[in-house]
Amino acid sequence: MRTYDCEAFAEDDGRMRVRGRLTDNKPQGLGLADGEPLTIHEMVVDLYVSMPDFIIQDVEASMEVRPYDLCTGILEDYQKLVGLSIARGYSRRVRELFGGPNGCSHIGALLQALGPVAVQASWSLITLHEDLARRSSPMDGDPEERSRRARLNADTCHVWAEGGEHLTAVELGESRRPGWETQRLRQLGLPLG
Repeated sequence: MRTYDCEAFAEDDGRMRVRGRLTDNKPQGLGLADGEPLTIHEMVVDLYVSMPDFIIQDVEASMEVRPYDLCTGILEDYQKLVGLSIARGYSRRVRELFGGPNGCSHIGALLQALGPVAVQASWSLITLHEDLARRSSPMDGDPEERSRRARLNADTCHVWAEGGEHLTAVELGESRRPGWETQRLRQLGLPLG
């Protein structure tokens, strides 16, 4: 069984740390003859990302459980991520840099999982220290900021399609809150903007 555990944290220096852990376990009876479960991969990657430009500034990768001691020989190569954007083009670049014999397939899969986590977490981290009342008001005050935020999501899925109804409405200043946000603001008795 494979599990991915991905989290994002605000660092004291204003950067975001995105941590991913990949664990592969052979269930009871599929490991060795003793019938006990067996962890065969446990790998951790920390990406330190500057905000709001999404540039990777530092990488820490480890293989706590791995098949061979030779596996760790590739870890230093992940420093090639430093200077790259974790937003646009990130997944393609990870495949180019670390596909096949150029990397570890397991860390490659973990890196692919971390990109969307960073982008999703960035929205929360950008507003982390804002007053709750300010956070509940729409971002219609600054057209440049509204456009910048909208561009971060452009063409990431069908809702945010370039030229689509949602992106166009957001760019024009219409408040388009996610359903979970609207529900929470109502629970808190805050205005919806």
